[in-house]
Amino acid sequence: MNKNLFFLSIFFILFSCQIRKSDHIVYLNKVNEIDYVYRIKKDTFTTLKMYQKLFKKHPPFNSNLIDEYQTYIILSDKYHFDFGGKESLYKLIPLVAPNWKYNRQDKDLIDLCKKYGIDSLEIENKVADWKKGLNKRLVDSFSIAFFRNQEFRMPKYIEKRQSLNDKKNAQLFIWTFKKYGFPSTQKIGLWGNNNTFMPMGNILNHMAGLDNKDYPYFKEKILEYVKTGECTPEDYAEMIDKRAYMEGKYCVYCAVSNSLISDSTKINKNRKEIGMPALNHSKKINTDYLKK
Repeated sequence: MNKNLFFLSIFFILFSCQIRKSDHIVYLNKVNEIDYVYRIKKDTFTTLKMYQKLFKKHPPFNSNLIDEYQTYIILSDKYHFDFGGKESLYKLIPLVAPNWKYNRQDKDLIDLCKKYGIDSLEIENKVADWKKGLNKRLVDSFSIAFFRNQEFRMPKYIEKRQSLNDKKNAQLFIWTFKKYGFPSTQKIGLWGNNNTFMPMGNILNHMAGLDNKDYPYFKEKILEYVKTGECTPEDYAEMIDKRAYMEGKYCVYCAVSNSLISDSTKINKNRKEIGMPALNHSKKINTDYLKK
């Protein structure tokens, strides 16, 4: 092979890998665009056509509070769009499985599954199968980590002991990144051993502590996982803005309620770069969610 052709081939392989890594942020921004059409412009039919086109190109995913694949399926059934029927519902179940404890109360989802011949027992079995695929070692480790995360914070904060716990958790994250990648809900679920609630945003928030010497590493490394879709942009943004707040700086993404805001246009640009909806759009998403 010609030497120049060889190096050109290597360049295109590396370039295509980089594009794939960024695909999830491209996907998230497309979802935000479609959700804006649905939620703000109230154009349901355009929304369905846009989602239909999106899911022909990208595998199904449920973004934070938007739940686009579930929204697409439920709206499609309501307005007689072809969403793929039973097979598409089978793809949806693993996406809602991490929070199935509460999804059992989702009457629209349960009724839709029944309509297409999937009874509650079959859903439970599918969720159980999904749980079998979780990384048991990581579930065990992060069940302990989430206990440590709150051990000396509530009901009374004991700074020295909690600081030691946070350092242990930081080391666990670093070990996990190197051995398994990001501990996403598809790897560890949302409910650990002894019914331990494991919201990743909460524990990442505490990794932003001023005494965490590994914070610069976390800042760069976790961004990589946002780009691959393993970490939600909201969880990452909360960690970054928590650190900014603690340092008395302006927020980068305005993901923390008591953030110092400088320029909303710049903040919206920053949010788009990691796949988050604009501030006003996000406010509407949260308002709609609280109405449920």
